[in-house]
Amino acid sequence: MLSIADLAVVVLAFAAMYLAARRGKGSDAQGFIVAGRSLTIPFFVASLVATWYGAILGSGEFILRYGVVFLLCFGLPYYVVALLYAGFLAKRIHNAQAVSIPDQFGRVYGPRGRTISALVLLVITTPASYQLMMGIVLAYSLQIPLLVGIAAGTVVSIAFVAGGGLRSDIYANTVQFVLMYAGMSALVFFAVRAFGSPATMWTALPESTTALPGSVGWTGVAGWFLIALQTFIDPNFYVRTVAANSQHVARRGLAISVACWMIFDALQLLAGLYVVAYAPATDPTLSYLSFGAQVLPPVAHGLFIASLLAVVMSAVDGYALSGATMLAHDIGHSIGRNHSPLMRYRIALVLVAAVGMTVAYVVPSIIDIIFYGGSIAVSAVLLPLILSFTSFAPRLRSTIVLQLTFPAMAAIISRISSIGEPIFVGLFASAVVTSLAILFTRHAKAARNTLHGL
Repeated sequence: MLSIADLAVVVLAFAAMYLAARRGKGSDAQGFIVAGRSLTIPFFVASLVATWYGAILGSGEFILRYGVVFLLCFGLPYYVVALLYAGFLAKRIHNAQAVSIPDQFGRVYGPRGRTISALVLLVITTPASYQLMMGIVLAYSLQIPLLVGIAAGTVVSIAFVAGGGLRSDIYANTVQFVLMYAGMSALVFFAVRAFGSPATMWTALPESTTALPGSVGWTGVAGWFLIALQTFIDPNFYVRTVAANSQHVARRGLAISVACWMIFDALQLLAGLYVVAYAPATDPTLSYLSFGAQVLPPVAHGLFIASLLAVVMSAVDGYALSGATMLAHDIGHSIGRNHSPLMRYRIALVLVAAVGMTVAYVVPSIIDIIFYGGSIAVSAVLLPLILSFTSFAPRLRSTIVLQLTFPAMAAIISRISSIGEPIFVGLFASAVVTSLAILFTRHAKAARNTLHGL
């Protein structure tokens, strides 16, 4: 249980986030979806860094299970892909002006591509894993049932952004950005104070924790590199790139964000290794929470809990807003048809949050939700999205339904049958279907030209 001093710190942190979020209240539809396309570099970086770190308990779970290979699975792949995103996609996405990935599909591939891609992306947009993490933090800290924690965390998170959408989320993210670094720095500082320097801690680690690639294996590491390709189809990356006030802001902001992620990953890894060295019996999912309760004094403990809640809340809000945009704008045009556009988005926001709560309670593993949901979505959407910005796009329009559904089904079947890694199977199926579609349309065009010549 948290002390009175800790609870006071948490309440103050939530008050700061709430007051920041209120700055976006009253946004019109443009402000609700893309923050008026007005993001400058500081807001872009703070928002993207905070939102992308929602899986913070998953990081602790991974480090306790597998050790330093964390950097090769949760770190390096995402840095590389984010930089590729900045170099290849950021300019194209910003200039295309589509408000969501399904919107881009609709413009390039037609209405069927828009609807099916939205349905597939809802698999990774539903913020279930982050709602689960928020529920775990609240349940552990307040000694309440997990379901109550999930529900309470979801209600508070959605209430923060229901008024102003993405604009409210951006303002709240700036506070969350500060909290996440302050809280994790406090945990590392007091761990060093209690147990000694990182060099001393390193000598206490079991060999399995420091070995590369450890029990994950190089195949597993490769699988996480492929999972990192989810960045290319991540709705939070996409909408913030669109919301930037220039392509320069988007590209430079992404590079700065990578540097910020490196710093935070170093803090996370240090904290996780201290857990392995000095509290190895900890439940992996609760590793940061239980270790924080052990080493942090009052006030600092409250700051740490507030930082965990802040960073997880940022992801809940970001993904719920992206899911609401796809549900109201790209799929369910009939949702709340008698209401204003803003009301339709808010209805969709509640629906996405409700579905996420259900999934969070039914699937109790953070890593499973991230890994297998990402496998399905990446398999289906990655190649068509990248090609939508190239001259190959017209050749794929007639077969877009097959390109989206066949790889997703292949990944699902692989998961159910335990034959191969779903991400490998799904991406292979996507590459085959896309290649055949390009070849078929090229030969069909050549045949038509020959007939016309006759």
